[in-house]
Amino acid sequence: MGMNLLMNNNFLDQLNNIYQKHKKYHFSKKSEKHWLKLKFLLSKCKDENKKTDFFKNIKNKLLKTSKIYSVDKEKIKNFIFKRDAVFLYFVNGKLNKNISNINNIWYKISINKYNKQNYKNNSIKHNIYTHLAESLSKEILSISIDNTNNINIKPLYLIYLNEGNINLNEIIISNYRNYININSTHPIIIFEHFMNINQSYFNNVYNTFIIEKNSKLENYKFIYNKNNNNYHYANNNFFLYKNVSLKKHDIFFSQKKIQQNNNFIFMEKNSKLIYKSLLLAKNNDIINTDNYLEHNGSNCYSYQLHKAIVNNKAIINSTGLLKINPYAIKTDGQINYSGLLLSRLSEINIKPKLDIYNNDVKCKHGVSTGVINEDQIFFLKTRGINYKSAYNILLIAFMNDILKDFYNKKSVNKIFEHISCYLSIENFLNEF
Repeated sequence: MGMNLLMNNNFLDQLNNIYQKHKKYHFSKKSEKHWLKLKFLLSKCKDENKKTDFFKNIKNKLLKTSKIYSVDKEKIKNFIFKRDAVFLYFVNGKLNKNISNINNIWYKISINKYNKQNYKNNSIKHNIYTHLAESLSKEILSISIDNTNNINIKPLYLIYLNEGNINLNEIIISNYRNYININSTHPIIIFEHFMNINQSYFNNVYNTFIIEKNSKLENYKFIYNKNNNNYHYANNNFFLYKNVSLKKHDIFFSQKKIQQNNNFIFMEKNSKLIYKSLLLAKNNDIINTDNYLEHNGSNCYSYQLHKAIVNNKAIINSTGLLKINPYAIKTDGQINYSGLLLSRLSEINIKPKLDIYNNDVKCKHGVSTGVINEDQIFFLKTRGINYKSAYNILLIAFMNDILKDFYNKKSVNKIFEHISCYLSIENFLNEF
């Protein structure tokens, strides 16, 4: 198909055609409501001649919904982290029931093709991508964990993959809307793993995590693909009730574009959040992250540590807002960002903010960016370490605060292998 035809292809018309087909099988008042809001936002952007990222990313692509393909689990074994877990495989916008462990004794999993489920909170603001997920998701997935007795709960491993598209002029769009309700005094581990097998795709995921009283959740998210023709958008809402513990760890290897918005809402008192992330970007890729954290209950603790490594002409933009409301006395909140530039053309933009309406709190934020310190390399060379090894040591030291807590040692070793390949550093592991 010629480029002129692609350029003239109206994106909003394409999306409208997709929705009209979608509503024949998945119509609900809620999805229609979000579609109308999405349509308004996109029309407004177009009318005001605002070149939004949404148009920029895929303006020359033909937008298509995905077909369902059979997946050979053996084919993707080398890509995933090996563990004893309950596996759910999301393929091209739908949960593959044939290969997923839907029927298990730990997690109650339900699937609805009509979008009728609600969890409203005034702190959460919708955007283009949440409206897109609410209106075009083929399935609404609900996962419920209600456990007070069984201490041997298997981790839940969510694998998102796309395949079947080999046309560079097309982009496959996959939307997901998930509700996850945690009610367990024993730790629950949820692992999210995103990958692709063929060419361009546009993944749009909208998750709501409801963490009930006295519950504990560890959430690990990993994005890695061998090509960078992909777009990943995610909106995650975490609602923490009384005496909740949440640990979240993200490791992202850049694609064409990654955009993640996290909302952490402390609903009640005595809860704790530890959130660590490592972002790696190269080529002309872009990663945007936006973390909003709101404290509404007393005696809560939140700690965030975010690190970024950028090479070539890549860009990482990170923003974060820590909001302390009047009733959130005795809050202890920290945000720390660190960036490492490996090229003079790479770019990191960091904007942390504090919004405090209470004097009886401890809050702080910190930002640092820089390059590999040549003085430190010189010092290591005086100890008999060659330049390449010294460079690697400093890179590992920078990442270690994030990697050391990423699930287990086997996972960390596999991630190091990916980093070695991604940053084109030979013998990255073998030199230590």
